[in-house]
Amino acid sequence: MKKILSIFIAIFCAVAAFGQNIQRTVSVSGSGSVKVPADAAKLTFSVLTKASTALSSVQDNAAKMNKVYDALKKIGIAETEISTTNYSLYQETFYKDGKNEPGQYVTSNNIIVVLDDVEKSGLVIDTAISAGVNQMNGISFFVKDSGAALEQARVLAFQQAKEKAAVYAREAGCKLGKVLTITENSGSYPVVREYAMDAKMAAANSTTISAGNDSLAVSVFVVFELK
Repeated sequence: MKKILSIFIAIFCAVAAFGQNIQRTVSVSGSGSVKVPADAAKLTFSVLTKASTALSSVQDNAAKMNKVYDALKKIGIAETEISTTNYSLYQETFYKDGKNEPGQYVTSNNIIVVLDDVEKSGLVIDTAISAGVNQMNGISFFVKDSGAALEQARVLAFQQAKEKAAVYAREAGCKLGKVLTITENSGSYPVVREYAMDAKMAAANSTTISAGNDSLAVSVFVVFELK
Protein backbone atom coordinates (compact mmCIF):
# COMPACT_ATOMS: atom_id res chain seq x y z
CA MET A 1 0.00 0.00 0.00
CA LYS A 2 2.86 2.36 0.87
CA LYS A 3 4.50 1.55 -2.47
CA ILE A 4 1.31 2.41 -4.38
CA LEU A 5 0.96 5.66 -2.42
CA SER A 6 4.56 6.62 -3.20
CA ILE A 7 3.99 6.04 -6.93
CA PHE A 8 0.81 8.16 -6.85
CA ILE A 9 2.61 11.03 -5.10
CA ALA A 10 5.46 10.87 -7.61
CA ILE A 11 3.06 11.03 -10.56
CA PHE A 12 1.12 13.92 -8.97
CA CYS A 13 4.33 15.90 -8.43
CA ALA A 14 5.44 15.29 -12.02
CA VAL A 15 2.09 16.50 -13.39
CA ALA A 16 2.20 19.59 -11.18
CA ALA A 17 5.73 20.39 -12.30
CA PHE A 18 4.72 19.95 -15.94
CA GLY A 19 1.76 22.31 -15.44
CA GLN A 20 4.04 24.97 -13.99
CA ASN A 21 6.31 24.75 -17.03
CA ILE A 22 3.56 25.24 -19.65
CA GLN A 23 4.45 28.28 -21.74
CA ARG A 24 1.75 30.88 -22.06
CA THR A 25 1.48 32.45 -25.52
CA VAL A 26 -0.70 34.71 -27.62
CA SER A 27 -1.10 34.17 -31.38
CA VAL A 28 -2.08 37.07 -33.64
CA SER A 29 -2.12 38.02 -37.30
CA GLY A 30 -1.17 41.28 -38.98
CA SER A 31 -1.28 42.67 -42.50
CA GLY A 32 0.43 45.44 -44.39
CA SER A 33 -0.11 46.83 -47.88
CA VAL A 34 1.86 49.34 -49.92
CA LYS A 35 0.82 50.85 -53.25
CA VAL A 36 3.53 51.78 -55.72
CA PRO A 37 3.30 53.07 -59.30
CA ALA A 38 3.50 50.27 -61.86
CA ASP A 39 6.61 50.67 -64.03
CA ALA A 40 6.27 47.72 -66.45
CA ALA A 41 3.55 46.38 -68.71
CA LYS A 42 2.74 43.08 -70.40
CA LEU A 43 0.49 43.13 -73.48
CA THR A 44 -0.91 40.03 -75.18
CA PHE A 45 -1.97 40.11 -78.84
CA SER A 46 -3.21 37.59 -81.40
CA VAL A 47 -3.32 37.37 -85.17
CA LEU A 48 -6.18 35.13 -86.27
CA THR A 49 -6.54 34.07 -89.90
CA LYS A 50 -9.00 31.82 -91.74
CA ALA A 51 -8.67 30.15 -95.15
CA SER A 52 -10.03 27.23 -97.15
CA THR A 53 -6.75 25.33 -96.87
CA ALA A 54 -4.37 24.85 -93.99
CA LEU A 55 -1.40 26.13 -95.99
CA SER A 56 -3.19 29.33 -97.03
CA SER A 57 -4.24 30.01 -93.43
CA VAL A 58 -0.70 29.51 -92.12
CA GLN A 59 0.91 31.59 -94.87
CA ASP A 60 -1.57 34.45 -94.44
CA ASN A 61 -0.99 34.41 -90.70
CA ALA A 62 2.79 34.48 -91.10
CA ALA A 63 2.63 37.42 -93.49
CA LYS A 64 0.43 39.44 -91.12
CA MET A 65 2.52 38.59 -88.06
CA ASN A 66 5.72 39.62 -89.87
CA LYS A 67 4.13 43.01 -90.53
CA VAL A 68 3.29 43.29 -86.83
CA TYR A 69 6.89 42.49 -85.84
CA ASP A 70 8.27 45.02 -88.34
CA ALA A 71 5.87 47.73 -87.17
CA LEU A 72 6.76 47.17 -83.51
CA LYS A 73 10.48 47.30 -84.28
CA LYS A 74 10.02 50.63 -86.07
CA ILE A 75 8.65 52.23 -82.88
CA GLY A 76 11.62 50.94 -80.84
CA ILE A 77 10.40 47.60 -79.48
CA ALA A 78 13.32 45.16 -79.36
CA GLU A 79 13.02 41.52 -80.39
CA THR A 80 13.84 40.50 -76.81
CA GLU A 81 10.65 42.25 -75.67
CA ILE A 82 8.45 40.15 -77.99
CA SER A 83 7.78 36.44 -77.52
CA THR A 84 5.36 33.85 -78.94
CA THR A 85 3.15 32.29 -76.28
CA ASN A 86 0.86 30.07 -78.33
CA TYR A 87 0.51 28.95 -81.94
CA SER A 88 -2.34 26.77 -83.17
CA LEU A 89 -3.93 25.49 -86.37
CA TYR A 90 -7.32 23.78 -86.51
CA GLN A 91 -10.26 23.25 -88.83
CA GLU A 92 -13.64 24.68 -87.94
CA THR A 93 -16.73 22.48 -88.00
CA PHE A 94 -20.38 23.46 -88.18
CA TYR A 95 -23.57 21.50 -87.73
CA LYS A 96 -25.74 21.12 -90.84
CA ASP A 97 -28.55 18.69 -91.72
CA GLY A 98 -27.92 16.52 -88.69
CA LYS A 99 -24.17 16.15 -89.09
CA ASN A 100 -20.90 18.05 -88.60
CA GLU A 101 -19.48 19.63 -91.73
CA PRO A 102 -15.83 20.76 -92.12
CA GLY A 103 -15.21 24.48 -92.34
CA GLN A 104 -12.25 26.80 -92.75
CA TYR A 105 -8.77 26.34 -91.34
CA VAL A 106 -7.99 28.72 -88.49
CA THR A 107 -4.47 29.77 -87.53
CA SER A 108 -3.89 31.64 -84.28
CA ASN A 109 -0.55 33.20 -83.33
CA ASN A 110 -0.31 34.79 -79.88
CA ILE A 111 2.51 37.09 -78.80
CA ILE A 112 3.43 38.91 -75.60
CA VAL A 113 5.11 42.31 -75.54
CA VAL A 114 6.82 43.29 -72.28
CA LEU A 115 7.51 47.00 -71.83
CA ASP A 116 9.83 48.72 -69.38
CA ASP A 117 8.22 52.03 -70.31
CA VAL A 118 4.50 51.89 -69.53
CA GLU A 119 3.98 55.19 -71.37
CA LYS A 120 4.48 53.27 -74.63
CA SER A 121 1.51 50.97 -73.99
CA GLY A 122 -1.02 52.99 -75.98
CA LEU A 123 1.37 53.42 -78.91
CA VAL A 124 2.15 49.69 -78.97
CA ILE A 125 -1.55 48.79 -78.99
CA ASP A 126 -2.34 51.19 -81.84
CA THR A 127 0.70 50.09 -83.85
CA ALA A 128 0.04 46.36 -83.43
CA ILE A 129 -3.62 46.60 -84.41
CA SER A 130 -2.90 48.86 -87.38
CA ALA A 131 -0.29 46.34 -88.57
CA GLY A 132 -2.63 43.34 -88.50
CA VAL A 133 -3.39 42.23 -84.94
CA ASN A 134 -7.11 41.42 -84.71
CA GLN A 135 -7.35 40.28 -81.08
CA MET A 136 -6.24 42.13 -77.93
CA ASN A 137 -6.15 39.52 -75.20
CA GLY A 138 -5.19 41.67 -72.24
CA ILE A 139 -2.77 44.06 -70.58
CA SER A 140 -1.31 43.91 -67.09
CA PHE A 141 0.89 46.33 -65.19
CA PHE A 142 3.41 45.40 -62.52
CA VAL A 143 6.43 46.61 -60.54
CA LYS A 144 9.82 45.38 -61.75
CA ASP A 145 11.64 45.79 -58.42
CA SER A 146 9.22 45.30 -55.53
CA GLY A 147 11.82 44.58 -52.81
CA ALA A 148 11.69 47.94 -51.02
CA ALA A 149 7.88 48.09 -51.09
CA LEU A 150 7.57 44.53 -49.77
CA GLU A 151 9.97 45.33 -46.92
CA GLN A 152 7.80 48.30 -45.97
CA ALA A 153 4.68 46.10 -46.09
CA ARG A 154 6.41 43.55 -43.81
CA VAL A 155 7.15 46.26 -41.23
CA LEU A 156 3.52 47.40 -41.29
CA ALA A 157 2.25 43.83 -40.96
CA PHE A 158 4.47 43.05 -37.97
CA GLN A 159 3.63 46.33 -36.25
CA GLN A 160 -0.07 45.55 -36.54
CA ALA A 161 0.45 42.06 -35.14
CA LYS A 162 2.49 43.39 -32.21
CA GLU A 163 -0.14 46.03 -31.38
CA LYS A 164 -2.84 43.36 -31.30
CA ALA A 165 -0.74 41.12 -29.07
CA ALA A 166 -0.03 43.98 -26.67
CA VAL A 167 -3.76 44.64 -26.25
CA TYR A 168 -4.50 40.98 -25.48
CA ALA A 169 -1.58 40.75 -23.05
CA ARG A 170 -2.70 43.87 -21.18
CA GLU A 171 -6.30 42.66 -20.91
CA ALA A 172 -5.09 39.30 -19.62
CA GLY A 173 -2.98 40.97 -16.95
CA CYS A 174 0.27 39.89 -18.57
CA LYS A 175 3.26 41.44 -20.22
CA LEU A 176 4.27 40.76 -23.79
CA GLY A 177 7.38 38.62 -24.07
CA LYS A 178 9.67 37.59 -26.88
CA VAL A 179 8.59 36.50 -30.33
CA LEU A 180 8.45 32.72 -30.68
CA THR A 181 7.45 32.21 -34.32
CA ILE A 182 6.68 34.30 -37.42
CA THR A 183 4.92 32.94 -40.50
CA GLU A 184 4.55 35.13 -43.59
CA ASN A 185 2.28 35.21 -46.62
CA SER A 186 3.01 37.78 -49.30
CA GLY A 187 1.77 38.63 -52.75
CA SER A 188 1.70 41.18 -55.54
CA TYR A 189 -1.59 42.02 -57.17
CA PRO A 190 -1.04 43.58 -60.61
CA VAL A 191 -3.54 45.97 -62.08
CA VAL A 192 -5.17 44.14 -65.02
CA ARG A 193 -7.34 45.76 -67.67
CA GLU A 194 -8.91 44.04 -70.65
CA TYR A 195 -9.26 45.75 -74.02
CA ALA A 196 -11.12 44.62 -77.13
CA MET A 197 -10.29 46.56 -80.27
CA ASP A 198 -10.16 46.16 -84.01
CA ALA A 199 -8.22 47.94 -86.70
CA LYS A 200 -11.00 50.44 -87.40
CA MET A 201 -11.14 51.51 -83.76
CA ALA A 202 -7.36 51.88 -83.63
CA ALA A 203 -7.34 54.03 -86.76
CA ALA A 204 -10.11 56.27 -85.47
CA ASN A 205 -8.84 56.72 -81.91
CA SER A 206 -5.50 56.97 -80.17
CA THR A 207 -5.42 54.58 -77.23
CA THR A 208 -4.76 56.14 -73.82
CA ILE A 209 -3.57 53.74 -71.12
CA SER A 210 -3.16 54.51 -67.41
CA ALA A 211 -0.84 52.15 -65.53
CA GLY A 212 -2.19 52.91 -62.05
CA ASN A 213 -0.66 51.44 -58.90
CA ASP A 214 0.43 47.95 -57.97
CA SER A 215 -0.63 46.74 -54.51
CA LEU A 216 2.02 44.76 -52.65
CA ALA A 217 0.59 42.99 -49.59
CA VAL A 218 2.06 40.94 -46.75
CA SER A 219 0.30 39.10 -43.95
CA VAL A 220 2.02 37.53 -40.95
CA PHE A 221 1.06 35.14 -38.17
CA VAL A 222 3.07 35.78 -35.00
CA VAL A 223 3.25 33.89 -31.72
CA PHE A 224 4.40 35.95 -28.70
CA GLU A 225 5.37 34.73 -25.24
CA LEU A 226 3.27 35.99 -22.32
CA LYS A 227 4.99 36.82 -19.04
